[in-house]
Amino acid sequence: MKVEVLDYKNIKPAEDNLSICLGYFDGVHLGHAKIFNSCRQDSSFKTAVMTFDKPVSSLLDNDKSKEVITSLDDRFRMINRFQIDYYYIIKIDQEFLDLSPEEFISNILDKLNVKEVFCGTDYTFGKYGKGTPKLLKKHYKVHSIDLLDIDNQKVSTRNIISLIKEGSVKDASRLMGHNYQMCGVVVHGHNRGESIGYPTENVKLSSNYVIPRYGVYKTIAYISGVPHLAIANVGVHPTVGEEMEPIVEVHIPNYVSDDYGKTIYVEFLEFVRPERKFDSLEALKAQITSDILSLNNLL
Repeated sequence: MKVEVLDYKNIKPAEDNLSICLGYFDGVHLGHAKIFNSCRQDSSFKTAVMTFDKPVSSLLDNDKSKEVITSLDDRFRMINRFQIDYYYIIKIDQEFLDLSPEEFISNILDKLNVKEVFCGTDYTFGKYGKGTPKLLKKHYKVHSIDLLDIDNQKVSTRNIISLIKEGSVKDASRLMGHNYQMCGVVVHGHNRGESIGYPTENVKLSSNYVIPRYGVYKTIAYISGVPHLAIANVGVHPTVGEEMEPIVEVHIPNYVSDDYGKTIYVEFLEFVRPERKFDSLEALKAQITSDILSLNNLL
């Protein structure tokens, strides 16, 4: 999959006529997969996916989430599995948001030699989201893909974000078709886990990820490509001194390694318990021991 970062003010024509998938595609969920698969199977031209370098909400003063389920790198890795030819990243700003739907078509899609569009039936574009698949049909052949429902739950980025924030990571992963994952770098922490016999990998997140409900989770931690069953804590450490910002730290049982500076991927499998303040470090250690034993249910 060829990756290109585009300046929407100066787009050069694509080498090929394109069938393009339009959307932000945060989460790369099952609804998005339906669009990509349809494009790959039904396209008459080279295939492409267009996404943005940041969420549109990050440029708006509203109550929509500024967090992401997937970083740009995450999306690339996941979309690459669908054997798409081009992965376009539009660098967006306020001027981009002010483009009318017609300007979006003429300044971006036409210049990319788009001939065919694949999108969800609820896809909107241009200023105030006034552009719809109906307008696109005046210019291109359009495949509007129906939205998915699983067990009476709409498969949407908004619903998935809500589920993650509730701690319902199993339900969120079911709508995505893959486990919710956060990526970061292992950094030095306060060594509090090590001081009580449970050393942790402290994760500096690589993107503004959706933070799950504070608590303990069963996870898989990937370090140097190797998966490890692990317990992750998301929260502020109320027992040993609250942090100002939520942190993610991972304990991998029976694992000893110097991983500082290494990339770590943490897949969230299941919520174990909410974070709470314990009366003593001994009580905290006993609970962590119980948390680790719960991993046996996954074996």
